Amino acid sequence: MPADLIAAILKLLGTVVTPDWGALVQIIPLGLLVLVLLWFALTFRRFATAGPARRAPARLTPVAPEGLHMPGPSLAPFLAAFGAASLVWGLVVGGTAILIGVTILVLTLLYWGREAIRDYDRISPATPIPAADHPGPPPGVHMPGPSIRPLLVALGAATLMAGLVIGGWVLVIGAAFLFWTLSGWLVDARAEYAKTVEADTTGHLENIPARRFPKRFLQLFAVVFVLIALAQAGVLSPKGGGTAGGPGGSPAPSAVALPPGTLVVVAKGVAFDVHALTVDAGKPFSIQFKNEDPAGIPHDIEIRAQDGTTVIETQATIDGGQTVVYSYKPLAAGTYTFICVVHPIPGMTGILTVK
Repeated sequence: MPADLIAAILKLLGTVVTPDWGALVQIIPLGLLVLVLLWFALTFRRFATAGPARRAPARLTPVAPEGLHMPGPSLAPFLAAFGAASLVWGLVVGGTAILIGVTILVLTLLYWGREAIRDYDRISPATPIPAADHPGPPPGVHMPGPSIRPLLVALGAATLMAGLVIGGWVLVIGAAFLFWTLSGWLVDARAEYAKTVEADTTGHLENIPARRFPKRFLQLFAVVFVLIALAQAGVLSPKGGGTAGGPGGSPAPSAVALPPGTLVVVAKGVAFDVHALTVDAGKPFSIQFKNEDPAGIPHDIEIRAQDGTTVIETQATIDGGQTVVYSYKPLAAGTYTFICVVHPIPGMTGILTVK
């Protein structure tokens, strides 16, 4: 009897000293949920009991002081939050859901804007204050002149990001434009530094001459950027064939003999043309994969388990405009997932049935 009691005590202490960490990790979300619900309960109780007790049977309606406008309650923020959640849902699901999410968000924001305009129209006009005319900054205060450089650098960074996504000549043009904007900003910074050194002698810091907005250059760059992007995307493909896609482009592969029963999958517009394949169990199989996207957009086909996490077999990626024949080992009967590792989105995911 004492031995059994000691064994039971040791077993109980063992669960405390060396607990099952896996089980504890699994119940962490439940513990957090309990804490959140407890916080909401305490918050509701605090608001329900807030304020001094009133002897009147009803609450007093608050009255805003004269000249102070207090907007009434509004559902617009909640509707806008619902619209934002719809957009995020559409981005996750993809396809038509994106259009639905954008539509809901736009409608909720329009409702909020209409409500804000109506509320603004009800505000009594304020007494205008006469503007003060200052001839310039006070003595000893330096106001730097306006500069177009930050805007140009922002445009350069945006074009570089677009080039990183599209690749090819678009990337070259984007990098060149960003280099031009940064060089101009560096020239202005060097001129401002020279003015600062000069102020050590004169005692007055002057601004450099205001730079003109490079309207003509930006118009020319925009036209060239759009034309190159359209050409690289295949919209303005040159007649007579040839290599497209700028640096890194490759000619179309020559025809090769395919193994019997080879499946064909085409990637275009960052999406597979088929989303369901069937092969025989216990037999090796091949997939002819054609990447018809522009150069700089790589794809591949990886076989995973149905859960989407366990990798069964991987393949090397190919660049846009190339074709390859993937060979896969025999698989056991069941359902698998074939997916592009570079773009793991619903459009580049399919079901592989082995039977």
